Amino acid sequence: MTKSLSPISVLILVAPTFLTSCAGADAQPKPGDRLGQVPLIVEAVLRFGTHQFSPGVESGLCVGVSEGGALTDPSHSIMRRLIDTKAQPQSACKAGNTLIIGQVDWLREDEVRVKASYLQSSQGERRLAYRVVREDDRWVCVGPILSLDPL
Repeated sequence: MTKSLSPISVLILVAPTFLTSCAGADAQPKPGDRLGQVPLIVEAVLRFGTHQFSPGVESGLCVGVSEGGALTDPSHSIMRRLIDTKAQPQSACKAGNTLIIGQVDWLREDEVRVKASYLQSSQGERRLAYRVVREDDRWVCVGPILSLDPL
């Protein structure tokens, strides 16, 4: 004679395995994988930002990256890929407008929020946030996130 398991016993045995496979450690990219994606995300935001802020700016747009509170130039490889834009590294730039890319906040494996600021010599600083998503194995900046914060 064989004993059958009660429905509760089956649930207790199967549920942990099911939950682990659906939302376990492998469901999110490993931190090392995320770090490798950051330059591609920064490039997507810089490309979008240069198209957003460059029209009407004859002298070009200075671009920088804020890493741990220090302002640095984007990598040489990113600047080479931005050659078709008016972007210039902030350390060598004489223009009065600067786009600074800041912190990358991971929302999901395929979606991030990137904090940024846009400095205009005549009007001060504007804080921005951009939504960037992964589509077809590349990162695409969808655009700025509009906030409904009261003034």
